Amino acid sequence: MKELRDKCGVMAVYNSPRAAQDLYLGLHAQQHRGQESAGMLVSSGPGVNTLHRDQGLVTHVFSDETLERLAGHFGIAHVRYATAGCGGQKNIQPLVVTHRDEVIAIAHNGNITNAGRLKKEMEDDGSLFHTSSDTEVVLHRIVRGKHESPIEQIRTGLRDVEGAYSLVIKFENAIAGVRDPFGFRPLHLGKRDDAWFFASETCAFDIVGAEWVCEVEPGQGFLVSDQGLQPFALEQPATPRFCAFELVYFSRPDSCHGDSSIHAVRVEMGKALFEEHPAEADVVTAVPDSSNSAALGYAHASGIPLDIGLIRSHFSGRTFIAPHQALRDTRVRQKFNVIRDAVDGKRVVVVDDSVVRGTTSRKIIQLFRESGAREVHFRIASPMVQHPCFFGVDMPERGAFLANKVPDGMLADFLGVDSLGFLSREALKRIVGPDSCDACFTGNYPIRIDETPGQVIKRKEKPLGKFDYV
Repeated sequence: MKELRDKCGVMAVYNSPRAAQDLYLGLHAQQHRGQESAGMLVSSGPGVNTLHRDQGLVTHVFSDETLERLAGHFGIAHVRYATAGCGGQKNIQPLVVTHRDEVIAIAHNGNITNAGRLKKEMEDDGSLFHTSSDTEVVLHRIVRGKHESPIEQIRTGLRDVEGAYSLVIKFENAIAGVRDPFGFRPLHLGKRDDAWFFASETCAFDIVGAEWVCEVEPGQGFLVSDQGLQPFALEQPATPRFCAFELVYFSRPDSCHGDSSIHAVRVEMGKALFEEHPAEADVVTAVPDSSNSAALGYAHASGIPLDIGLIRSHFSGRTFIAPHQALRDTRVRQKFNVIRDAVDGKRVVVVDDSVVRGTTSRKIIQLFRESGAREVHFRIASPMVQHPCFFGVDMPERGAFLANKVPDGMLADFLGVDSLGFLSREALKRIVGPDSCDACFTGNYPIRIDETPGQVIKRKEKPLGKFDYV
C-alpha cells in the first residue's frame, strides 16, 4: 500500500544542553511520518525562544548553522503532512502564540474532528486565528485557560476537544506531552541522564541515546519542569482505540508497541496471512518497505523461500500526488523495478501491507508479469480498506477505494493476479489487540463524526508574536 500519506510526528526535549541537535535527530528518525515540512522551537527560558520551520525534509530545513542558532535546553519539534487545513508555510508546526507575555507553542499528531465548530464558537467570542489548522484551535483553547498551572490549562483546554491528538506543548519553563482519551496516535516518554523526551515513536529515542520509560497512556499526560516529572490525567475517561494502521503501515519496524517491536507484530500478520490464504509457490517477495516484515512472516509460516523480487527507489517522489494517470503510471516504474532472476518462470507470492485505490498494485503486478513470473499470488497483510479515516490519516474519498469500486469476485481479475487474499478482521484484531481502532476497515468509528476533517475557515497569516525567527 503506497497510496496513503503518513500523518505527523512530534518530538520534545527538556533539560538537554544540546536540545536543538536532539530534536533534529528525533525528527530525522521520524521523517517517514511527514515529509511536507519540519519545524522546531527551542528555548532557554522566559523571553528566550527561537523558532525555525520550513517546507521540505528535515535535512533540507535545518543546516548546521541553523541548529547552532537554535540555542536552549528545551523545546518541541514536528514533521508534517497536512491532514487538516491546507499545506503551506503558515500551517507549519510548531504553532506559537504570545499570551500575557508568555510564549506557548504546540505540535500535534492527529486530527480534531470538531475543530470547525469549536473555532466558530471562539471566533464568535472574539478570537482571531492565523492559520487554517485544527492545531491552532487546540492552542487557543489551552492559552485561554484562566489557570496559573499548565496542567490545569491543558485539562480545561482539552475538555470539549474531540478526535485524535498526541500533543507536545512548550510553556515558559516546562514541556508537556498529552494523549487523547482514545489514544489513536502514539506518544512515548524517554530519558537520558537528566534529560526527558517525548516522541511519536521509540526509534527517536534510539538515535539520541535515550531509554524508553513508558507509553503515555490514553487520556494521560506528563509535565516536565525544574520540579521534575508530574503525571496528570484528562477529565475525560480513557477508552483505548489505538490506530491499527500504525502497526500495519505507518510506524517504523524498529519502533516498539507494547512489549513487541513493530517488526514482530508485522511478522505475526504475515504468519496469520499464510494460515488464512496459503499458496503453492516457489518464492515469496515483498512490496518494500513496509511489507518486508509481513513477507518474512508469510515465508516462515509457509516454508517457501523469501527473496528480494522488487526494488524500490527512495528518490522517485510519491505516486499518489501525480495529477494524471499516465504520470502516475510512469512514477510507478520510476519507483519500483523487478529483479528478473528472482521471479522469471516462478510462481510468486507478492505480499503487500494494504490496498487502497489499487492502481499502484495493478502496475506492480504488471511489472512482475513482464519480468516472467509464471503465476502471481497477491497477499495483503490487512483487511480491505473501505472507509475514510477521521483521526489523522490522509485518505482519498470513499468512492476512490478499490473495495467500493470493484465487486469482491472481480478483484483478482482487476488486479491481474492468479489469486488474492486479505488478512481477516478477526486475525488483525487478535494480533494488534481488541481495543484497536479499525474504522477504516469496518466503518465502526469510536466517536461520532459530525464534520469533515479540515473543515476550518481559512484566514490570512498574521504576525505570531514575541520570539526570534531564524
